[in-house]
Amino acid sequence: MRYRPFGATGKAVSAISLLLREAPNMNSPGAWRALVFAAMENGINSFELSAVSDVMALGVGEALSAVERRLIFLGWRLRGTPAGTITARDVAESVRGALQKTRAGYIDVLMMDEAAVEALTPDARAYLADLRSGGVCLQIGVAGDGTAVDACIGSEIFDVLTTPFSLVSDWQARRRIRDASAANMTLVACDPFPAGLPASGAGRPEVERPLRRGLLGARRAEPLAGMGTYAFLQDTSGWTSEEICLAYALTEPAFSAVQVEVWRADAVERLSAVSDKDLPTGVAAQIEMARFGQIATQRRA
Repeated sequence: MRYRPFGATGKAVSAISLLLREAPNMNSPGAWRALVFAAMENGINSFELSAVSDVMALGVGEALSAVERRLIFLGWRLRGTPAGTITARDVAESVRGALQKTRAGYIDVLMMDEAAVEALTPDARAYLADLRSGGVCLQIGVAGDGTAVDACIGSEIFDVLTTPFSLVSDWQARRRIRDASAANMTLVACDPFPAGLPASGAGRPEVERPLRRGLLGARRAEPLAGMGTYAFLQDTSGWTSEEICLAYALTEPAFSAVQVEVWRADAVERLSAVSDKDLPTGVAAQIEMARFGQIATQRRA
């Protein structure tokens, strides 16, 4: 596992972090404790909890008690609903509950999704600054890619931005990253696996292309077949599509970490290993050709 500085906090975080949310078959503290142990054994020290039930927080707290608190970077996400408002009291109760269940002592970053940001009352916004100055939540962050998130960039309230980034990210996503970097926000990438692309072992069947004989022996009849598409996600030897997508997101230097969401120890181990690998030769160029090919197709549509 490789580690990167998390902004100006002085902490080093694993290049890959885990987003923990309610998931099927994860209905006991023991299941979450085992997952966090598996992550830590593979070098992951950054976790963000986004939960309604107590089960996850209790399990994560049990796992974190086995290591020194200063070695772990812990985020807590406050989720909102479009119909509701979030007051200072709501924020206080959420943070208090997080600290009681995880026994963490403090939260490294209190994150809010777009719905939560839009629902904050004026007293809640003022209370966020009090939490930071009091050392209860060392930083305040926002997660998403909508207009509410764009309005937070450059605000004195927010220190961290978690935003989607993948090999199909458009110019708006890239502009958001530049703007946040210019505003000295710490950046975390999320959703590195874009929807709609063929997954490993799925999608189109493998087709054996015919060979053509020449002076130099047998070669593919269509050596450029698949160029300008995402076919390489399935054709790259030794790599799955998920590993290529994650490795690409890790190449963006603006990010302190790339956040993934998995629930199995074997998946944690496999993805953690990607941080120590470089993209295969030529794949970066194939990604750019496929991305611009997609843009050209959309313009013609």
